[in-house]
Amino acid sequence: MRFWELYQILQKRRWMVGGLVVATLFAIYIGTLNEKQYYKASVQIMPSHTALYRPMMPSALQQAVEAVGEHKTSNQLPNIMSLLKSRELAARTLATAGISGDPDSLISRIDVNTVANPGARSHDDLGTDLIEVTVRDGDPEHAVRTVNCLAHVFANFYQELSHQEAADNRRFLESELVRTKRIMEDQAEKLQQFKMANSITGAESASDSALAGYRQAALDRDAAQAALAESQAKLSQIDRQLRRTGPTRTVMEGTSNTPMLQQLEEQHAGLVKQLNDARARYEDAHPQVVGLKESIEEVQAKIKAERGKISTNVSVVRNPVYESLLQERAKLAYERDGLAARARQLSAAAARSSAELRPGADVTLVRLENDFKNAQATYNNLQNQLNQVRISEKETTVTGAMRIVDEAARAKGPLGVNKIAYLVMGGLLSLMVGAGIAVTMESLDNRIKTNADVEKLFGLSPTALIPKSEAPSDSRLARITYTDPLSPISEAYRFLRTDLLLSTQDTDVKSIMVATAKPGQGGTVTLANLGISLAMDGKRVILVDADMRRPCLHRIFKASNEFGLSNVLAGEMEFHESVLHTEVDNLFLIPGGPTPSNPSELLGSHRMRALVEWLSDQSDYVLLDTPAAVAFTDAVVLSRVVDGVILVVRAQQVPRGAEEQVKSMLAKANANILGVVLNDVEPENVDSYYYHSHYYPHMWSKRLKLSDSFASGRSLPPVNGQD
Repeated sequence: MRFWELYQILQKRRWMVGGLVVATLFAIYIGTLNEKQYYKASVQIMPSHTALYRPMMPSALQQAVEAVGEHKTSNQLPNIMSLLKSRELAARTLATAGISGDPDSLISRIDVNTVANPGARSHDDLGTDLIEVTVRDGDPEHAVRTVNCLAHVFANFYQELSHQEAADNRRFLESELVRTKRIMEDQAEKLQQFKMANSITGAESASDSALAGYRQAALDRDAAQAALAESQAKLSQIDRQLRRTGPTRTVMEGTSNTPMLQQLEEQHAGLVKQLNDARARYEDAHPQVVGLKESIEEVQAKIKAERGKISTNVSVVRNPVYESLLQERAKLAYERDGLAARARQLSAAAARSSAELRPGADVTLVRLENDFKNAQATYNNLQNQLNQVRISEKETTVTGAMRIVDEAARAKGPLGVNKIAYLVMGGLLSLMVGAGIAVTMESLDNRIKTNADVEKLFGLSPTALIPKSEAPSDSRLARITYTDPLSPISEAYRFLRTDLLLSTQDTDVKSIMVATAKPGQGGTVTLANLGISLAMDGKRVILVDADMRRPCLHRIFKASNEFGLSNVLAGEMEFHESVLHTEVDNLFLIPGGPTPSNPSELLGSHRMRALVEWLSDQSDYVLLDTPAAVAFTDAVVLSRVVDGVILVVRAQQVPRGAEEQVKSMLAKANANILGVVLNDVEPENVDSYYYHSHYYPHMWSKRLKLSDSFASGRSLPPVNGQD
């Protein structure tokens, strides 16, 4: 497709394309209306090895983590990252930084990720243990201050929780160690007393193979029962936590901040900053520090009162901690059932081994020895755990569990939606889509619009293209070549006249019929203007209104229709008596006359043929108007009488087969088709119309005024009571 053709299509469908572009831009604007640009600041935190890999028992630290999901590995990095987005930490950060807001809102603006390993060689080794915390905010200073404050608050918060957990673990292990030591000493004393009472030495107790087998079976049984008891204890502890933890949790969200609350929070932030500066120079007992503290307390009281006026929405969501505990309980229950089955098997084996022993001293000796060894193993295990906890507590205190590696210096941004870029891209894309839709619609549009459409339909090149007029009806165009000879439409009819003169100069073609396939094609207007243009060229022209069913040429030329062609063909008057003069020199008219009952028969009569021959002798051209060829046979009958036929087709209409039908009927009648006139063509498709204004730009407004006056003041009056 050439550029000019594409331009014409877009020009024709500019409202559709423009509407699509405007609608797209409006949708993009509405879609990005609530999208605001933001800044982000990041800080990097490195957990210590102790914080990452020490075993974590259910404690205050575990309950403080509002984790999404469950972490099964010994590496505590996922738990630490979840803790960074906990509600408690967010609330502490806002309070410490002196920034107003809701903790849930701050959590939604926090991103926690591990820092990528630049030297990684495989996909499994992309991450490190270094944590990067990013905060998004509309104010770059707030973003930097919030993320730095969050890092320091988190380090202190984790240190506090770690100390609390380590102390709880240490105290628990110390108490258990004392209790286990007392049990071990009691078992040792009982064993010693039994040996002394029965005169048993160590060598004698180990000499008997049956006794050794029973000892081993008893040890295995006791170990299985101990593991079962431990599993049952863990399961009981999980059940207690489930009873304390609800399956859901409520989240309260404030609707908005009032202007007074915002002012108070800004005042509070300023006082906190002054207090920090004063503490750097003075002691807490200094009057200035005391005064700032009192002012801060007063502002906090006002803030609390103002926040009570803000309505809140309460929503209930699933508790991830409860879900994690349920999964842990299912695992422990499965493990307990397995241990119970193993304990029953080992108890049965121990019973069988016991049956092989001598009753009395041997069985009692084995039982006492097993009790002592179990108590001794438990004591040693608790001692090792206590030593590890003491070392971990000391390391955490000295080195710190969390170290801030890189604080945020400035925020990156602005980031987010670039409205101008989105609008430009949306406008270009919608323009391309609109152009594609316009081209598609144009390709699917099978209306008659151009020369190629006429040639495809009739197999003939169009004789003339008549531009479309802004007139509301054909009455303004009926004599436009006479009333407005400088108009581009008049020039188009002169092109038709020139083509007719050139095509008939070497022939005897004088009588020409103007035919249309269906009503409303503009055949009568074409015939009238062609006759006027021929007469203005000095030719003697006679117009014959052969449409006796609905004659209208007499209205165009303001003549009487009392007598006309129907009277001549009926033999009621002579040929010369029916010819009337018009106001155009060299142009004459035979009106249709009263409507007869047999128009087709009259047009096919010998008298009609004689009339056409007589008129041809009296003039240079005889132009005959006929009704629609699809509706009546008048045009086909008359085509056998005249020398040639001009077909008139109106543009912008979808062919429905009538044109091919008329062409076929005229071909069967051996009619001489001189050409096809395409009427009512879009002006941009007519070159003569486009370039006409370059020669007569000063006549354009004058021509419009003349046309308007002609349409309003020179309308055709009814003739003989007809409309």
